[in-house]
Amino acid sequence: MKKETAYRRIIIFVCLLMLLAGCASSSGQGVKDGGKEKWLYFPNSTLNGLTKVAYDGEKLDANSFLEALSQNHENEDISVILGNKTKLNGYTTSVNQIILDFDNGYGKLGKAEEVLFRASLVHTLTQIPAVHYVSITIDSSPLKLVDGEEPKAMSDRSFIENAGKEINAYAQTTLHLYFADSSGKKLVRYEESTVYSTNISKERLVIDKLIEGPEGSDVLPTISPDTKVNSVDVRDGICYVDLSSSIVDQPYNISEEAVFYSIVDSLCEVRGVERVQLSIDGETKRTFQKSISLDNTYEKNLDIVVGDN
Repeated sequence: MKKETAYRRIIIFVCLLMLLAGCASSSGQGVKDGGKEKWLYFPNSTLNGLTKVAYDGEKLDANSFLEALSQNHENEDISVILGNKTKLNGYTTSVNQIILDFDNGYGKLGKAEEVLFRASLVHTLTQIPAVHYVSITIDSSPLKLVDGEEPKAMSDRSFIENAGKEINAYAQTTLHLYFADSSGKKLVRYEESTVYSTNISKERLVIDKLIEGPEGSDVLPTISPDTKVNSVDVRDGICYVDLSSSIVDQPYNISEEAVFYSIVDSLCEVRGVERVQLSIDGETKRTFQKSISLDNTYEKNLDIVVGDN
C-alpha cells in the first residue's frame, strides 16, 4: 500500500511538472511555429524530472516528433526510452487525439521511468496543433497502472500548478463549475476532473478554472480571461473573492446575472462554502456590472441553471 501511495505521488508530481517549462532544464532554441518555440521532452538521466531539448525539425507532425524522441541528442542529461527500452508499434489519430501503441517493453519500464516517459510523450505531442490528448495502449490493450486504473486520455489541461510556490502535496478532485448556455442567460453545470497542488485552496482553484473557461463548445465561458484574482478567503461559511476590474468586461455577450452566478454557484459547490461575497479591486460599495450590488453575500441560485443540477 505504501509503495502504491508513493507511486501515485510520483504520477501526480510529474503531471504537475508538465505544465511548467521552468521545471525542465533546456538545451538550445526550439523551432518556432507562429512565434512559439517547440521542444522535445525527455526523462532526465537521474529519472527525477524532465529535460527539454530544442526541436529543430522542419515538420510539426507526430512522425517527426516521435522520430526525434527516439534519437540521442547533444545533451547528456536525457534518457532516451523510445526505441531503446520500448518500441512503438504504431499510432492512430482521431479528432484532437493520438493513440500510441507500444510493445510489451513498455510494461517492463520502472515506475518512475514509466511516469516520466508518459509525461514526456504528452508534453511533446500536445504541442502539435491538431493534438489535444494522448492515449497509450500496449499491444492494443489499454494501459493499466499498478492499481489497475486505466488512465484517461491525457492533456495539459488535466493538470494545474501554483507557479512560484514550493510543491509539497497534490490532490485529484472533481470540480462542479457553472458556465453559460448558448443563450448567454442561463447556466449549465459542468464537471471537470483535475490534479492540483494543495498549496492553493479549492476555492481559488474554482476561480482559476472559471477564468480559464470550459473545454469544448457545449457551454460558453463567462469570465473575461483578463481577469486577475486578488484574493480568495473563506470565513464562517462565506467565501470572499476579490477580482480585478476586468471582471466587468464582457467579451462573450453573457448576461450580468449569468456571469455573477457562475462564480457564486461554482464556489457554493465547494464543501464549507454557503454564501459568496464579491469585491472588485477591494470595493464592495458598487454594483457588479449594472445592477447586482456587491454590498451583500449571495447563496447558490439554481433558478438560473438549466438541465441536471
